[in-house]
Formats: sequence, structure tokens, C-alpha cells
Amino acid sequence: MNLNPAFLFRCWRLAGPGLLLAGLLLLAPPARAQQPRELPQLPRPLTLPVALKLAQDHYPALRAKQAAVRAAQADVRTNRAAFLPQVTAQLQGVDATVNQVRGAYIPGVAMSESGASRATGADGRTNVSSLGALVIDWPAVTFGRYRAVENRSQSAVAVAQADYDQAVFEYQAQVADAYLLALGAEKAVALQRANAQRAEALARVIRAGTRSGIRAGIDSATANAEVSRARLQVLAAQQQARTQRTRLAGLLGQPTQEVQLDSMQFYAHLPQVLAGPSAGDTARANNPLLRAYDRRIAASQAQEKVFSANKRPSLDLLASTWGRGSGVNDATDDHGNFVIDSSPGAGLPFRAYNYLVGATLTWHATELIHSGRAAQAQRLRTEQARADYDQQALQLATQLQNASLQVELARQTALQAPVQLAAARQVFGQARARYDAGLDNLLVLTQATEVLNRAETDQALATNNLWRAVLLQGAASGNLGGLLGQL
Repeated sequence: MNLNPAFLFRCWRLAGPGLLLAGLLLLAPPARAQQPRELPQLPRPLTLPVALKLAQDHYPALRAKQAAVRAAQADVRTNRAAFLPQVTAQLQGVDATVNQVRGAYIPGVAMSESGASRATGADGRTNVSSLGALVIDWPAVTFGRYRAVENRSQSAVAVAQADYDQAVFEYQAQVADAYLLALGAEKAVALQRANAQRAEALARVIRAGTRSGIRAGIDSATANAEVSRARLQVLAAQQQARTQRTRLAGLLGQPTQEVQLDSMQFYAHLPQVLAGPSAGDTARANNPLLRAYDRRIAASQAQEKVFSANKRPSLDLLASTWGRGSGVNDATDDHGNFVIDSSPGAGLPFRAYNYLVGATLTWHATELIHSGRAAQAQRLRTEQARADYDQQALQLATQLQNASLQVELARQTALQAPVQLAAARQVFGQARARYDAGLDNLLVLTQATEVLNRAETDQALATNNLWRAVLLQGAASGNLGGLLGQL
């Protein structure tokens, strides 16, 4: 926006600076808000493997775990750099008073004086001095401290990676369960629509018979009521399906998008029930949750070794070179005072050069007490981590046993459901034939229709429950391959 300076000046005179500033703020372009992260469109139809991949790549909680892994890896490089040679360069020039008195003081807030002690009283003259130094300090021998810190850093990476793997596994199991629930709700919609179509077809036949005088008027009214009830069941099933699809989309990080599911023949065949792994061996080795707890034990042990390594001395190699310049001359006057030249040209150029090469062996004796107590406390934390591991292993063994029972019960139910459906279809066919022949009333046919609808729903529910039971068994054993391998 281009504003004429003359126009601004007139506004200043008429409105004053306050109102002019407010007007400029109103005319200024609005601040641009941070744009949300753009998410890809959900594929149509959405398969379960694709849903699991989308959840792993885009869900914020999992991306946060990934960032934690990268941060732990960066910490490894940071800790390694702490044991590299430290190179320090310094260059300074100061103009300061030269007043000094004999005696010692503790350095801190007070600065060192720039000149030598005087034979007579002090004065307020200044002296320009300079310093340039290059220092190399390298902890060459740490007696195991470097290796202990390195192992601790690597253990932190392993903990972060195990936490990420655990989060991915648990979230995949949650997404898979949400997918199966949404798929079951979609199947319920299809079954209720088929039931509504069956009721409408029967109502058309009954209304035709009523108009011709073959059927009683009450049959037509009853058929209309059954059609309305069937349509209400369709609406209820659609509402439930919409709720489950929204929940699934939310787990994928895209709650505003519409989900179109792919049945992938879930209801065309029953899943193969695999033998459950032993709770003591396979589940402990494969379950990401136990791996995460095992990595925490290793990390605690690595920290304990760091505390133990702190008891040992360290050998540092030191090399330094430096130059000094000062306006204080080496010669003295008649009173024994050093001659001072306060000009910068006398104090800034270096006059003396030095170097130093050596080694220092440092051992903090009292660190034996501090590190010993810290290592003892860390050993107790390691015991706590082991107890937590054992508790989780016990819970997983119980969950695995319960999942195996659920799978067997769901399998028997899924095998029995087709028998019920076949009998319900036979009952419906016979009731329809007897009603058409005038041998039974509409109440018997309505009951047969309800039995058929319930049997169809039970079979779909039994199939879905068996898939979910297989998922539960895989989640308890720490391996979803038994489920995903059958898709």
C-alpha cells in the first residue's frame, strides 16, 4: 500500500499522533497465521494395510516419538564431542588503572590489575595491555568414563527406539480394531438395507392382495409398520457406521475426511486361527512392550556404570601458546617504580611470547563418596525396572491366555452361526409359502422375518468377532503378522 507523505502530514495535524498510529495499524495487512500441516487425501477404498501405514506416517503422537529417537541420536554425537580436544582462542585489549597493593585476594567479581606493584604510593594512571592465547585441552585418558558415557547414550537411543516401536505397535492394533468395528458397522448397514428391501417387497405383495380383497386390511397396515421399522433400523445402523468411520478417520489424523472402507473379503472367509505362542518365550522375545521395558533396564545399568566411572581419575593433555603486551616498561625510575606508557601503541603490540605443553592427572577423592552413593541409588532403580518388566510380562501372559480363550470361543461361534442362518432361511421360506397359501397369518411371517434378520446379523457379528479375537491374540503376543498375513 502506497501512502502520500503529504496526506500523512495532514492526518497528523488533524487527528494527532495517537489516532494516526491506530489508523495505520488498521490499514496494515493482517499477520499471516501459521498454516496447519497439509495432510494427504485418504485413498478410496481404504484398505487395512494402507490405514496402518497412514497412521504410522501422519499421526502426531507417533511423529513425536520419531523426533525423540532423532534427538537421542543427536545426544550421542553431543556426548562424543565432549571428549574431543577443546580448542580455545582468546584475544583481548584493555585499558585499566595500574594501582596495586601487595597481598592476596580471592578472584571473582574483582578484576586483576594491569600493572606491577609500586614502591611508592598508588596513583590513578592507566595502562593499555593485550593478550592473545590459543589453548588445546584434551581429556586423553578417562579410565573408562568415555566408554560408559557412550554406552549410556546408545542405551538412551535404544530406549527411544523401543518406545517408538511400542507406540507404533499399540497404535496399529488400535487402528486395526477401529477398522474392524467400522467394517462391522458397514456390514450391519448392508444387512438392514436388505431386510428393509425384503419388508418393502412383501408389503407390495400384501397391499396388492388387500386391494384385490384377498388379504385383510390389517395385513396391509401391519406390513407398512414393518417397513417403517426396517427403515428405522437402517437409519440407526447408518448412524453407528458414521460414528465408527469418524473414529477411524480421527485415529488416522484426518477426522474431517470421509472414509470409504474396503471389505477385502473379510466376510467371505473366516481367518485362520494360529497356535498361540508360549507366554514365557515367544511373547517375551517379540512383544514391543517388553522390549521397551528391557531397554529401560539396560539404560539404568548404563547409568550405573557412568556413576562408577566417575570415581576414577582423568588424564588431560594440555598445550597452550600465548603472547602478552603491556604499557608497563621493564625499566624502573629513580624511585623504583616501573615506567608506564599509557598510549595504545605501547600496550597493544605483543612483547612476550610463551608456550606450555604438559599433562594433568586429576582425581577428585571425595567423588568416591558421591559417586558410590549415586551408583547404589541407581542399582535400586535397576531393580525397580526389573520388577516393572516382570509385572508387564505377567500381565501379558494373562492377556495372551485370555486372548486364546476368546479366539476359541469366537471360532466356535463363527462355525455355528451358518447353521443358525441356514435354519432361519428355511423357516422364512416355509413361513412365506404358508402365508402365500393362506395357511398362516402375517404374525408368523413377521416373526420368521425377524428370525432371519437376527441370524444374518449374528453371522456377520460372529465373523467380525473372530477377526477381532485374532487381532487381540496378535496384540497380546506382540505380533500382528498372523492377522495382516491373511489379508
